[in-house]
Amino acid sequence: MASLSLDIQNELPKAIRWTDAMTKQLPFAISQALNTTGFDIRTALGGATRQYFQQPTTFTQRAFLVRRGNKSNLEVTVFAKDKQSRYLRTQIRGGARGQKGYERRYLAEASASMPAGSLLVPSVGMRLNAAGNPSLAALRRISGQVATTGRNSVFIGRPLGGNRPAGVYQRKPNGALTPLFVAVPAARYKPRFPMADIGGKVAQRRFGGYLRSSLERALATAK
Repeated sequence: MASLSLDIQNELPKAIRWTDAMTKQLPFAISQALNTTGFDIRTALGGATRQYFQQPTTFTQRAFLVRRGNKSNLEVTVFAKDKQSRYLRTQIRGGARGQKGYERRYLAEASASMPAGSLLVPSVGMRLNAAGNPSLAALRRISGQVATTGRNSVFIGRPLGGNRPAGVYQRKPNGALTPLFVAVPAARYKPRFPMADIGGKVAQRRFGGYLRSSLERALATAK
């Protein structure tokens, strides 16, 4: 009967060396794949802001950073910068929106009663930028006119008489008040920007391929 004998003695040392090289290079290869995937996630999140937000500013689109991992710390973190995270946190997790910087300044400068913790909603006549927010120039102009007198001066608080709500008002030449912002109670928001889902899908699609490529390069250059 025909038979076949295999002798692996000659190949075994080579296989052991390859396995040792693979083991040594694996942490480095994983860290490289993780980092590349992290930067892909950052790009995907920036692009997704245009889908989930109406005309997001460049400031929002460039909100995300990557904290790299290394072979001793196989973890990569994609996160929003501090300033952007203040408002993106609510869009990602839901909950009550915090006050914006100009809201805190205006409420602190109120010359009449303002409900604590109020948010300021732009009135119909308030000019907004493409993203639907008051422009920085408009906010600065209002700040310079607060507590002044006469034409275009700005009053912050609840006007006396009538049923007008608390807010930010500008005086017309005849002394009448025109609302710029109306104060409203803090509101809760549902999650809007699925950051985890977006990042997870990118990781599923990209990490495996990056790991194989990274490991091949590492083994090719290993000594």
